[in-house]
Amino acid sequence: MNVKACDWRPPVIAVIGMGAGLGDLGANALDWIGKAEILVGGSRHLELFPDHPGEKIPLRSPLSEHLEEIGDLAKERRTTILSSGDPLFFGIGSRLSKLVGKERLFIVPNITTIQTLCARLCDSWEDIEPVSLHGRNFAKGMEGIRRKLDCGRKIAVFTDPVHTPPWIAEQLIQSGHDACKLIIGEDLGRASERIRQLSLRETVEEIFSPLNLVLVLPDGSQGGLPERVGDFQVFGFPEEAFEREAGMITKMEVRAVVLALLQLCPGQVLWDIGAGTGSISIEASRIAGLKRVFAVEKDESRYRKLLQNLEKFNESAVEAACVTASEIVDRLPHPDRVFIGGSGEDLEKILEIVADRLLPGGRVVQTIVLFDTLERVRSFWRNQGFEISVTQLQVSRSAPTGKDLRLEALNPVFIVSAWRSAEA
Repeated sequence: MNVKACDWRPPVIAVIGMGAGLGDLGANALDWIGKAEILVGGSRHLELFPDHPGEKIPLRSPLSEHLEEIGDLAKERRTTILSSGDPLFFGIGSRLSKLVGKERLFIVPNITTIQTLCARLCDSWEDIEPVSLHGRNFAKGMEGIRRKLDCGRKIAVFTDPVHTPPWIAEQLIQSGHDACKLIIGEDLGRASERIRQLSLRETVEEIFSPLNLVLVLPDGSQGGLPERVGDFQVFGFPEEAFEREAGMITKMEVRAVVLALLQLCPGQVLWDIGAGTGSISIEASRIAGLKRVFAVEKDESRYRKLLQNLEKFNESAVEAACVTASEIVDRLPHPDRVFIGGSGEDLEKILEIVADRLLPGGRVVQTIVLFDTLERVRSFWRNQGFEISVTQLQVSRSAPTGKDLRLEALNPVFIVSAWRSAEA
């Protein structure tokens, strides 16, 4: 929608990005504000217009219900909503468009607080990853922060009254990111503006203005790459990287094929049945932003190794259970993807539960060594009306012999993929 303020008629709602304050407002934004009959915004924004003749309505909670009320008022009277920063960058714009419809909105964008803070620092913001903890799932948000830090990325965090800079610092300390630095911008654009760079432990002891933005700098961000290659590595870890019992791990080459066949997508639920050391769960979690990952291992010794690996790789998103798979899978959330690395005597029962609970479009991938097991699995999925693909993987690795190399074969593995046909 391209409308001029002079032609403004209800039910169009003007949404004005305030930037960091009055100084960031251009003539177009001020024109829309000046012609409003109703001015809506936070108290600190409304206070900037003491002489405005229109009715002033402070935003209140619950926000969605209040915005619906504002939408009804705007059907009869010209209404302007004042938004922090840019309305469409972690702002009110997206929520409004869903509530009242895009056709009723005219948005005047402005600079974000990230831009403001980086401008003060004379630093580029093109490589900064934004994360908001304001009114969102903070556990998922912190997991995203940790992952980005492990990839050497700088992160800008929008906070709220609960998830403050000290809270963020505590979470990072607990997850082993002690060497991170925080740059905290308070009251950006106001007379009380303050910007400080602090260590995590310094941050824990401080008190900050409720209006703040936190820039998280990973260890080594100002001095090149982190020391550990694993900080950047996503998958393809050698067996030696995992705590394991002798021979009890999915080989790196097999893992690579399994992960490819799973065709993982962000937001999915993965079951890893017979998880062993957890190598599939860990690498799957690193590859895609999965919603939840469940690693089930019945052997107590292997389960302890699994827990050690989850801690070693900082994979808090993987939920592990030491129990027979058939005793738990019917209580887990419906899966999008299932990997079966071991099932023992419960094979048929597990397959039946997986087939029953697999979400539409889901895929099952299973590694098999024995011919008899391969035939049982193929017959089961065929009888269930699933499409089947079988891959036989024979891997040989180089081994030294004198001054030369020879090839040393690993045990061959069958990998069965099953998915429901589109016609089913």
